[in-house]
Amino acid sequence: MKPTKADKRKDFYLKLYIPFVRVWMFFDMKSKYVFDKSFDNKRKEPYLLLANHTFLFDVIHIPLKLKIQPFMVASQNLFSKQPLKFLLIKVAHAIPKSKGTSDIRTAKEIIGAVKRQYPIFICPEGNTTFNGETNYIEESTMKLIRKLKIDVVACNVKGGYLSKPRWATGKRRNRHVELHYKVIIKAEDIKNMSLEEISSAVNEGLYNNDYEYQRKEMIPHPGKKLAEGIENILYTCPECESIGSMKANKSTIRCNSCGNEGFVNKYGFIEGFKFDNTVEWDNWQRKFDKSLINEVIESPGKIYLVNDVDFTRKFLGNITIRYADKKFIIKGGTEIVFPFDKIGNPIVTLRREFNINFEEKHYLIIIEKYITSFLRVVQEKY
Repeated sequence: MKPTKADKRKDFYLKLYIPFVRVWMFFDMKSKYVFDKSFDNKRKEPYLLLANHTFLFDVIHIPLKLKIQPFMVASQNLFSKQPLKFLLIKVAHAIPKSKGTSDIRTAKEIIGAVKRQYPIFICPEGNTTFNGETNYIEESTMKLIRKLKIDVVACNVKGGYLSKPRWATGKRRNRHVELHYKVIIKAEDIKNMSLEEISSAVNEGLYNNDYEYQRKEMIPHPGKKLAEGIENILYTCPECESIGSMKANKSTIRCNSCGNEGFVNKYGFIEGFKFDNTVEWDNWQRKFDKSLINEVIESPGKIYLVNDVDFTRKFLGNITIRYADKKFIIKGGTEIVFPFDKIGNPIVTLRREFNINFEEKHYLIIIEKYITSFLRVVQEKY
């Protein structure tokens, strides 16, 4: 099959835009591209490019050095917000995907793009890492590999998380990322591989712990507010085990329950607490997740009603979201109660966008604080 008129039009737009995007990304972050001898970034044959998702803009950095721009599979939630909606629909090769659900339309569009000789680009974690470690990878990715039967290329992204932590509201300077590309599965080997073997190769190719990388490189990321926002990921104090007591101010972290205080240094490590990094701290606090069900969590926010057909959103008002007694209670510009067991497909996109389905409607709630706590009340995966 040949590229469609829409494909060719977008190829033309991308050739015009990419030089400007490269300048933008140059100022966003210093990037180092490392191509293994197994992968030619100028290759014309289609392939499946998988990458770990470490920060918001890694999806822009990753395809920049590729001769043929791939079709990128992106959350359909991103298609409801301008200017992203315009860029994803009119400029980029983008395929919308419903997070956490099987999407036949997405699969058909991917297969069609491959037949038209385009690469496919997916971040199979489905979400930017919360704590700096590569997360759960959907089994559907392994099934897609079996279906496509094309080379699988891994782009392992290192350094992006500590340059731009997902939870952070303060900026870092001297941002740095390394991108390592390698063919991890050859097309001719796929037919003889089990799903478990494919999963092992994918997980090994994509696994990264940014703190392990940083302990070797020790790249400084100075800033004035290095801890602010950290309560969005760290909700249990490792010293006294109280939940919801962590508070941040500038670069300082404090537990309001036991009074223990520490700070985030310019290398991204935490000083003054039992754990010096968010990976170990977060993995430790997961054992308290069931206790979150009995906690009270509250934050200011904004709520939207999203149309998943035409990718539009309607603003319903500024609100307070409160979790208590197994309910999410919305008060303010609109008033809704979401019972704990009636919520479908809960997921967080970008930094603080909490997406849920309720009574066949898709609600987007932008939550200012404690986003991970709200998510983990109803979602164990992340």
